[in-house]
Amino acid sequence: MTKPYPHSVKEKPVKFIPNPQNYETSLQYEGMRLKQENKGKTIEQLRRQYAR
Repeated sequence: MTKPYPHSVKEKPVKFIPNPQNYETSLQYEGMRLKQENKGKTIEQLRRQYAR
């Protein structure tokens, strides 16, 4: 069964947000660590901070 008005309903694409704990584990495999002042920040905040 199809939706009655498929053109009127716009679905937003789901944006992938990684788990910060998984990110920290990944960094440890690479031999890196997060600085203490960056521990509570989200990955999006870290991207903005270190963007060039």
